[in-house]
Amino acid sequence: MRGLRARLAARRARPYALGSKLSRQFALQTLLGLGFVCVAVYGAAHWALATRADEEMVRKTALVRLLLQRAVHDRDHDFVSLGVQLDTLFRAHTDIALTVKSTDGSLSYRSVLPDDFGALQVRESRFTLDAPWIPGGSAQVVLRMDQSPDERLLDRLAWSLAIVAVGGSAVIAAGGFLLVRRGLAPMRDLALQTRALTVDRLDQRLSTARPSDEMQPWIEQVNALLGRLDVALKQAESFNADVAHELRTPLTVLIGETELMLTGERSPDALRDTLESNLEELRRLAGIVSDMLFLSRADRGAVARRGAPASLAAEVAAVAEFHEATLEERQLQVEILGDCSARYDSGLLRRALSNLLSNATRYADAGSTIAIHIAATPGGAGIEVRNTGPGIPADQCGRVFDRFFRLETSREGGGDGHHGLGLAIVAAIMRMHGGRAEARSGQGTTAIRLQF
Repeated sequence: MRGLRARLAARRARPYALGSKLSRQFALQTLLGLGFVCVAVYGAAHWALATRADEEMVRKTALVRLLLQRAVHDRDHDFVSLGVQLDTLFRAHTDIALTVKSTDGSLSYRSVLPDDFGALQVRESRFTLDAPWIPGGSAQVVLRMDQSPDERLLDRLAWSLAIVAVGGSAVIAAGGFLLVRRGLAPMRDLALQTRALTVDRLDQRLSTARPSDEMQPWIEQVNALLGRLDVALKQAESFNADVAHELRTPLTVLIGETELMLTGERSPDALRDTLESNLEELRRLAGIVSDMLFLSRADRGAVARRGAPASLAAEVAAVAEFHEATLEERQLQVEILGDCSARYDSGLLRRALSNLLSNATRYADAGSTIAIHIAATPGGAGIEVRNTGPGIPADQCGRVFDRFFRLETSREGGGDGHHGLGLAIVAAIMRMHGGRAEARSGQGTTAIRLQF
């Protein structure tokens, strides 16, 4: 039983030809439709022939009854003479047979019948003839009518209708197969186009000369998917280049300083200075690797472990207190406006807020105020960090959350200790909370909004 189920499951899982399946189903539906029509035609013909036979039987019975009753009325006791009259009548109607038999069986008449009379079906009518001159005073009259011609006609009609149904279904199925095959030609063309797509040709898009209403949404979705894959591949290539660039600098420094120390005798103080410098570069490398691992977990669908609803303003205040020394150095003030409760992962939220506040501190004008607005929204809660200072170009706002993305002005010097993953981590943390991060800049103000 298990083997049979496995074979049936494997058979259902096998791919099938859509054109052949549609053609078979179309042929089956056609056969059923034509079969129903043919059965209806056959039934109507059978009913019409039966009705005609009944009417004919009634007329013939009335005629025979009239002849016999006239003979009785005329007291024609010559049964032989009556038989001659009846023979003359039934010689012209070979489909009718008459039998007259007296009650005591002494007198009888049977019309002459052809050899094939009643080969298939016979219709009968019986009545009693009362006559004083007939022994016993009455006779039983049996009138039979041969229905074999009608049955042969119905048989030929049945075969004809069966041939029409089967042949018509075959012709329609063949035509349907050709039409389905022609209708599926655009799909085969799309399959060839898809097969021709490669990693270096993701900029191409699928298209057909006359897409149908059913195919157009699929074409649009596949083209949109190709667009996203193209963007993702380019981002991955850019990411790899940025990773190589970020890792190359500290590695070059480590290798250069180590080779320099190995070129001759060095004092303990010089070696200590070199080790401290190498340790700083190694910490930078460790930070890059740690941030990349965190982003990798977020990309794989990691979800934040949210606690009970808690105050967002309290978290913001704790992060601001941690950055107090840096803020005082830059003569900056932090203003927290509003408050609401939300369910969040405290550690992840503090990391995101810390990255935002650190970013705002770097780019805010000295002596200005960093405003942090907290408010409930129809979709949950929102935190917005605003600072005044050099803005972000409009065409760059959508890219600030990309990995290793930094404005060209911030790349100058390259030794600020920041490697361009801060806002990417902020966006990843918001995705882990089911939210999003947005950036806008204009009129000397830059705002990063976190929407839970």
